[in-house]
Amino acid sequence: MTKKQSYWLSDGFGAKALVEGAEQKDRWVPLGWSESDEPAGDDRVWLRHEEHGGRALFPAAAMELWQQKGWQPSDPPEPVSPFNAPQPAADVSEAPVAAISSPASAGKASNTSKEQ
Repeated sequence: MTKKQSYWLSDGFGAKALVEGAEQKDRWVPLGWSESDEPAGDDRVWLRHEEHGGRALFPAAAMELWQQKGWQPSDPPEPVSPFNAPQPAADVSEAPVAAISSPASAGKASNTSKEQ
């Protein structure tokens, strides 16, 4: 079995993430990620902890230090979607609608002066 190729991706804000395999790369590209070079310097990198599985953004310059503490480069967290949230947004389709006054009727000015 051959090992999947790794790809560095970058989001629109410059955060970088490491994904395994072309299918994962193809999954993230439509979500705003694009192929990128390896992180360096002030770049921010998604790391995942080996034990508890938590993810966080770290500076690339400190990545080696955090790797010694169990954090490894990883894919980004799943995007948040209100459509698949455990408690979707409340249904507001039956909310009462306030009466809306017409700007034409509210702003009519009467002309009481007479022409001379």
